[in-house]
Amino acid sequence: MKQLFFTVVIALALATAPRASAQCFQFTQEHVDLLSVIWNSTSNQVSLMASDDTHGLLYASNQCVVICPESMKFTLPPGTPLGNEGDPLWILPQSPYTGVPYVGVSAEQVPSGVFNDPLTLKLTRLEGPGHFILWQAGSFGGFDVKMDTRDGIGSNESITLPVGGHAHYNWGFTTSGVYRAYFQASGVLLGQSTPAVSPETPFTFHILPLRPFETWTATNWPCECATNIIATGADPDADGTANLLEYAFGTNPHIALRTNLPAFSFVMDHGTNYGALSYTWDTNATDLILSTVAASTLAASGTWQPITNVHSSVSNGPTTQRITVRDNTPASAASARFYELRVRLQQP
Repeated sequence: MKQLFFTVVIALALATAPRASAQCFQFTQEHVDLLSVIWNSTSNQVSLMASDDTHGLLYASNQCVVICPESMKFTLPPGTPLGNEGDPLWILPQSPYTGVPYVGVSAEQVPSGVFNDPLTLKLTRLEGPGHFILWQAGSFGGFDVKMDTRDGIGSNESITLPVGGHAHYNWGFTTSGVYRAYFQASGVLLGQSTPAVSPETPFTFHILPLRPFETWTATNWPCECATNIIATGADPDADGTANLLEYAFGTNPHIALRTNLPAFSFVMDHGTNYGALSYTWDTNATDLILSTVAASTLAASGTWQPITNVHSSVSNGPTTQRITVRDNTPASAASARFYELRVRLQQP
């Protein structure tokens, strides 16, 4: 398992004592042209938006998310270019399927007489726990793979679309989780040779079931793609507590409050005084590993040692516990001690 970690260091010499959320529409069963090319004749700019054909609405990429239910998890048969026999693949199909988003691409809103045919839609980046494959199934069982991140993202991860055109593909994901796929649209204007290119535009997919931290992120920022808001190390409310720690401690990442933070204290155990570290843990955060360590110096030659003596564990909320772990070394036996809480997020 790959692991991310943050550390909180609390040192003591023992001898001395919110961002506004945008509208977020969830595509669960609609016909949506997720990559709909838009031409702004006033600014002479091309962009990508999601066109909700079911309701006749347009959404910016940070206003919508595509939901792929767990029921669309398939086991691959032998002989496909999509993976090994027995591998799982979550698929948003190229044909309508009850209770599943019908996801397409479109240049229907681009007027004629502006671009030379065709337009190009290119995958530029993918963030997520697995890989993404885009393909069309042929009438005789063939596979026309257009994008495949299993061997990286190169110039071949693209499709072309005529002005006024519309198409559907199979959208495949190799594992569940939150994905953000970044696309660019480009086309050559009539009478010019240099293509007009849209901004790199992320679109979000929730491939169910989500892992606990993904659920926490999707709940707090369902459509957000900016890493300075949603990354594990980001601190969008600027309270000095990174998202991963807000998640671990059960605090609100939208409100700048310094609550539930680790704290040092002395505790008495069988008549002996020890240094101790207390921290709050949200029991819903089951994909975290929290551990405490201690050292007598912060010098490079120092050694951090685990401390596992749980002095107390007290419920302090519906899903949170305040845990106090005491040192192995008595306070009288050291002139200084340093304590560190390590928070690790397990990821596939």
